[in-house]
Amino acid sequence: MERNVIFKCPRTGVNVQHWISGTGSDAADTHVPVRCPACASLHFVNVASGKTLSEGIGRPRATTAPAGLGDRLDPSRP
Repeated sequence: MERNVIFKCPRTGVNVQHWISGTGSDAADTHVPVRCPACASLHFVNVASGKTLSEGIGRPRATTAPAGLGDRLDPSRP
């Protein structure tokens, strides 16, 4: 199925419009390679949702140490 999708470039954050030609598979988990005009990189776009493969895979967030662990890691404390 041919369709027009809009996805957000993971590098620039710009919304990009792209025409996806017939892929042969319209499964929800099918991604196709798309050359991004915003950053000239290759992104994989989901044919059903229009989201990039990297969307939803956020960077791990920094967490604080569990209570008491910071005391054990401080070299100035015995």
